[in-house]
Amino acid sequence: MLLGFTLLFIGYSANYGVVPAYFSQVFPARLRFTGMSVGFTVGLIAGNAFSPDIATYLLHTTDEWVGIAVYMAAMSAVSVVAGLFLREADDTEEPPRVPAPHVAGGDTAQVR
Repeated sequence: MLLGFTLLFIGYSANYGVVPAYFSQVFPARLRFTGMSVGFTVGLIAGNAFSPDIATYLLHTTDEWVGIAVYMAAMSAVSVVAGLFLREADDTEEPPRVPAPHVAGGDTAQVR
């Protein structure tokens, strides 16, 4: 059982090991953290939260595992197509320089 678990998680870890490097190239630097966190979290919730219910429904209505396998294959195809539409962000332009806000006395504001 330990060997099977280890073999299963080699591929799983290899997949999630490249996710940060891959997605960091998709968003420009000023949106990188928000884009990655929102996109990844919403994708996980929308893609995984209802899967057990859908699989239970398919098993109940078809009385076979084939419906679940077709559903998993279809969702894999959706993931591949979505991945093909990702493009590397053009991060070559320098962000605008905004001067620090000033307080009434003419000193620059300090961040606490």
